[in-house]
Amino acid sequence: MERKDETTPTAPLRVLVIDDNQAHSEGLAELLQLSGFEASNVLTGAEGIAYAQTHPLDAVVLDMNLPDTNGFAVCRALRRDPRTANIAVVFHSAQGSVPGARHEGDAYLNYPVAMSEVYAAIRESVERRRNRFGRVFE
Repeated sequence: MERKDETTPTAPLRVLVIDDNQAHSEGLAELLQLSGFEASNVLTGAEGIAYAQTHPLDAVVLDMNLPDTNGFAVCRALRRDPRTANIAVVFHSAQGSVPGARHEGDAYLNYPVAMSEVYAAIRESVERRRNRFGRVFE
């Protein structure tokens, strides 16, 4: 019997939701799971960085305003670490346009947004990073 491993092209995308609103963080992770993603969630930037450093991820859905830091700082920390540098970062915020967000991350979503747009932003961001940097397997 052939074993399907995480390098299989059809493997679900692994996504971490980093959002300090517990209901939103858990709800988004659950909706992602129901749509075929492997999703987890954390509530702070520090938890998100630590999780990303110890778990293989394809993307992070990152709130701009966290209790311990902001989305830019988390994104920069992920980009500086070779273990996490290739993770796609999809910013999200309910506060409207955030200057610089489109340049720091791979996508920016302003809530409220249709879940189909969230799924598409994650998939497209991961695909662009893979095309640009190549797929790095752990």
